[in-house]
Amino acid sequence: MAAMTAIGVGLLGGMVAAMGSSASAVFNPTLTINNGTSTFSSTNIHAADAAFGTSVVRTQAAASSGGSWTPVLRAGFASATMNGFCLSRVEEVGPLGSYTIRLTAGDDNPSTNEISAQSVAFDITRLRAASAPGVNLQGTAQIGLATTDLTTNPGTAPYVANPMGVPQEFEPNWYQFSGNSGHNNGQGFTGIDATVADLSAVYGDVRQAQIEGEVTLPNLEIDLLPGDQSCKTAAQSGSFPN
Repeated sequence: MAAMTAIGVGLLGGMVAAMGSSASAVFNPTLTINNGTSTFSSTNIHAADAAFGTSVVRTQAAASSGGSWTPVLRAGFASATMNGFCLSRVEEVGPLGSYTIRLTAGDDNPSTNEISAQSVAFDITRLRAASAPGVNLQGTAQIGLATTDLTTNPGTAPYVANPMGVPQEFEPNWYQFSGNSGHNNGQGFTGIDATVADLSAVYGDVRQAQIEGEVTLPNLEIDLLPGDQSCKTAAQSGSFPN
């Protein structure tokens, strides 16, 4: 048990940095998820000043060596509330086999969005909405904007330039035009901008994420579980956190 606890703490440290420790946490850190193998799910996400845009990121291992780029869908919200939230990562622990590190929060009430966060950004490699209405955009919705022109900050123009942080340069072999020097100023990346977005019964794979504003996570639990008990696996079987 002591050995597994040590392994669990080590894996959790790799998945989530600068977290809180309270069982009902309200804190204002920069929360970061990385390494590209986490999954998430939520019964409902209600986001204000929402934007979804294509972008590219480097793997953590490749960043220092100038490695390859990976395409992602970058989702940004000025503020968001959630009805339950689950974040997980499955790791192989030598001869012990696979284990799941899983973070969950919520009040078990299917009709309230009890979790809140500000200045949220997720890099998603797979996103699914399991039930109607799926993804519902409200207010002013614009489709086909350049990702650099999306607005995820509340207020009036002029908005923050490139709030989604799209890379302004990368290897020429990604941007497939002859003679390109690697500088593209966001060209080729498009997205969707909306005043309000509702995502119902949503789950997927997240490569990295960052929350810079205050986070409220009621009934926060962090578990070390044998086998694959990821958020996505549960969502695919119809089980979502509340």
